[in-house]
Amino acid sequence: MKNKLLFFFMTFLSFYNFAYADIEVKSQNGNSVIFSQPKCGDNIELDAWDKLIFSQNGEEIDLSRADRYYTEDGSSKVSPGGNYLVVNSVAGDYLDSGNGAKKYVSKSYCSVIDMRSGCIVSDWDGEVCGYQWTKSQDILSGSDNNDADTFDFLSMKPAVRKIKGSYSTLKTMDANNLMRCDKINNENVDDYQTLSKENQEVRQTILNGILNYINKLDISSSISTSKSYLHSSPDENSITKSYLVAGDNVKVIQLSQDKKWVEVGYVSSKGKPLVKWVRFEDIKQF
Repeated sequence: MKNKLLFFFMTFLSFYNFAYADIEVKSQNGNSVIFSQPKCGDNIELDAWDKLIFSQNGEEIDLSRADRYYTEDGSSKVSPGGNYLVVNSVAGDYLDSGNGAKKYVSKSYCSVIDMRSGCIVSDWDGEVCGYQWTKSQDILSGSDNNDADTFDFLSMKPAVRKIKGSYSTLKTMDANNLMRCDKINNENVDDYQTLSKENQEVRQTILNGILNYINKLDISSSISTSKSYLHSSPDENSITKSYLVAGDNVKVIQLSQDKKWVEVGYVSSKGKPLVKWVRFEDIKQF
């Protein structure tokens, strides 16, 4: 009798795990988006999930928003070029209807995820959430007609310079997404440094990103003069009070056009990254 009960229990457990297995949508490049942790309850749509995970080369990045759940039944496909996936989500809560009663109100969203990086390119609602990929291009269209409306989701892709002037309002989740969408490079690293100074909440997140960027630079050198003052830009007028001393190790980012200055990345003994300009003559040849 015990063996039969054990058999039925194991059968039920296997069926339960199968019924609620994660859904994985794969791109041709090998990356995937995983819908995990099934969600159910009052006012929750079918095929709902709590977690949205981007998987790349064995690394998983949680893209989930705490105020939403995600809907997926396994039928979604990546764009024709394999670069993007549309993910649908719902945000809902009970609101006071005015007479003391609570009414559940929800709103549906659609997000376009870049399957090469995990960047959430756009996050939208309304009519465009019904748009579909065209047959041969990574274009979201209202219909198959040649003159159908299209949704320019790429114009909404986050970039650090796009949000200049509102750095202080950025949240940690959005900061992480920003660095996936607009990777730190020699052209925007100064903007990211400014962001880290103006927003205490995301400061460490951004500094970690700058640190990773510096560590991955190929060219290493060191300061050759007793004291090399740091500059905010490649000119004498941008001198700061900070300086490096002989023997300090740096990574080379780029040369100025006149080749009189070098932008370098420096990591302090406490692991704090800093990107500044120094005179070319203050650094060992590389």
